[in-house]
Amino acid sequence: MTTEETAKICLMTTGGTISSIYDERTQALRPGLAVDELLERLPKGLRNIEVIKRELFQLDSANAQPHHWQTLAGAIKQVSEEIKDLRGIVVSHGTDTMTYSSAAVSFMIQNFGKPIVFTGAQIPASIPWSDGPRNLLDAMRVAAFGDLGETVIVFNGEIHRATRAKKVRVNSYDAFDSMDPSPTGILARDIVLYEGRIRRNMSLIPRFDTRLDDRVFLLKVFPGLPPQALAKIIDMGYHGIVIEGFGSGNIPTDENALTGGILQAMDQGCFVVVSSQCAFGQADLSVYEVGHAAMDVGAMSAYDMTSEAALVKLAWVLGHTREPDRVRDMMGISYVGEMSYSGTPGQLHAP
Repeated sequence: MTTEETAKICLMTTGGTISSIYDERTQALRPGLAVDELLERLPKGLRNIEVIKRELFQLDSANAQPHHWQTLAGAIKQVSEEIKDLRGIVVSHGTDTMTYSSAAVSFMIQNFGKPIVFTGAQIPASIPWSDGPRNLLDAMRVAAFGDLGETVIVFNGEIHRATRAKKVRVNSYDAFDSMDPSPTGILARDIVLYEGRIRRNMSLIPRFDTRLDDRVFLLKVFPGLPPQALAKIIDMGYHGIVIEGFGSGNIPTDENALTGGILQAMDQGCFVVVSSQCAFGQADLSVYEVGHAAMDVGAMSAYDMTSEAALVKLAWVLGHTREPDRVRDMMGISYVGEMSYSGTPGQLHAP
C-alpha cells in the first residue's frame, strides 16, 4: 500500500497528558479532551487516512490498572473484527504507565499482523507548543503505512518495541528509550524501520488471550531492605514477585539476606523472577555468588527483560498456569520479542 491510497485506522483514546486540560478548581492538569478535540489539533485534510474513533477512558495513566489493559485489548479485538480492512490501531495513553499497558497488549494480542501503536505527549495537546499533535500524527502514519506487525511506542520521532521500552525522562520530549536493542525505527521523510522487527502480515489470524493474574509484585532491592518484606508480600496474597536486583541480578546474601525469603515464597507457591535495576544489560544470576544464591533457591532470571515487561509477562503467564515447570518454561520463551533469544521474534508460542 502506498501513502497515496486511503488507509483505515482506529484511534483509541484513554486519557493521559496528551488529552489533559487545566482544572481551575484543583489548579492541576487532568484528562479532559475528547477524541475529536485531539484530532482538531492535527493538520487539516488527512485525505489518505480515515480515522475510526473510539473513546475508552479519561484516565491519568497513574490510575491505570490491569483490568484496563484487558478492556483495551478487548476493544482492539472488537474493532478488528468489525472492520476487516483496518490497517492499524493507535492508542493515545499517558506516558507514566505506557510501557506497562503496551507490554500487556503485546502479550494479550499476538499475531495481530498489523501495528498497534501507543503514543502520548509530555505537554498537553491543548497547549500550543505541545508535542502531542506531532506524536499522534506520527503514530497514525506508522499505523497506516508502517511495515510492522507488532505493538510499538511511537514518540519523538522514534519507534520502540513496546516490551523493550522504558520511560527515562520526565520533562524532555524524548521521554522513551529502547533498552537493548536499538529502537525499531525512526520517523523521517520516510518511515525507516530496522531489521529484527515483526513485519506486517495481514493474512495472520490474531490470537487474543487476556488472561492475567494481577497478584504480581515488583520489589526494588536497596541496602537495608528487610527480608521480612518478602513474607509480607506473600501474606498479602501475591502469586508472583519480580525482584529488581543490583547489577546482573545480585541480592544480599549476608546481612539482611533475601535467600530465605525467596525460598519461603517458592515453597508457598509464589514465583520469583529477578531482574536488573540497570537500564541496559541483563540479569545473569550465574556471574556472582550473590546472584547464584538466588538461582539456587529457585528464583528465575528475567534475562534482559525490563522490569515492567517481566512483571506483565509473569502476570500473563500466571493467568494461564501455576504449575511450576510450566511457569518456568513460559518465562523462558520470548513470545513478542521481550527478551533476546535464538528464535524469530513474533514466532507463535502457545501457552
